[in-house]
Amino acid sequence: MTIAACYLSADGVVFGADSTATMFVSGKGPNAPGVRRHYNFAQKVFQVGENSTLGMTMWGLGSLASASYRTLIAQFADSLVGQGARSMAEVADRWNQLFWGAYQRDCTEILQRAQQLEGKPARTPAEQVELDLLRDSFSGGFCLGGYLMNDRTPAAFEILFSPALTAAGPIRPLRVGWPEFWGCPNLMERLLFGIEQSLFSAIRQSDKWTGSGLDLYELVQPFILGQPSDLPIRDAIDWVHASIYTTIKTMKFSHIPPVCGGPVEIAVITTDRRFRWVRHKKFDAAIGEGGLFDVYREPG
Repeated sequence: MTIAACYLSADGVVFGADSTATMFVSGKGPNAPGVRRHYNFAQKVFQVGENSTLGMTMWGLGSLASASYRTLIAQFADSLVGQGARSMAEVADRWNQLFWGAYQRDCTEILQRAQQLEGKPARTPAEQVELDLLRDSFSGGFCLGGYLMNDRTPAAFEILFSPALTAAGPIRPLRVGWPEFWGCPNLMERLLFGIEQSLFSAIRQSDKWTGSGLDLYELVQPFILGQPSDLPIRDAIDWVHASIYTTIKTMKFSHIPPVCGGPVEIAVITTDRRFRWVRHKKFDAAIGEGGLFDVYREPG
């Protein structure tokens, strides 16, 4: 699991994410139970190409069998050099199509089984559990953003994938001045909106609630925290970092497994400069004496 964030500003785009990767380790022997392990030095924010004006963060499914996300992003960057894009929407759509092709090839049987279950008019409890597991284990997404040199207008797009889909889904543009969170965003939803989506749905489905969805929204609305329409870029960096750090610490001191953690990585693309790391792990971070705090900070 992940906590990933993006803030689109008139000045540029800020990406952030935690560093924990959760992996299933099989036990020895055919009947031995496996265990989940959490590794705290994964990378979930990437520059798209070298010396570029594009970046990306991700959440959900951590990799494909045939290629890592790092490799796919590098190949995508090469394709942009060979054939430039005319707009940020085109860049996002091309990544969407490229990733979906790789995802479909690697997860053919999983997609077929999920779509078979989705198409059943009535699923058994066991089939519903299986479908929910497929959705949880093989879904995810990307946020791609930045600008093109022929325009310098910043933009960012959400790109989702799931075994429930039969083709690449639509890309969604982000709004300027509105923070977006993915992966484990429930804490930020509670903080900003007074309630998270899963709790909102649980109340609505409860036989103790007799009102409508609008009634519940009107009850919660006074507790929503107002937000500035467009933060200065350094404050946007602070907001992204604070949100991810708060989520990590809340997960650490809760009953929930530590699916978010490790160093917080932050990158920024401003309209006058290319992709820059604000905080980024060194390659020896997992073995360095500084541990979680041994990170690279770019000056300026």
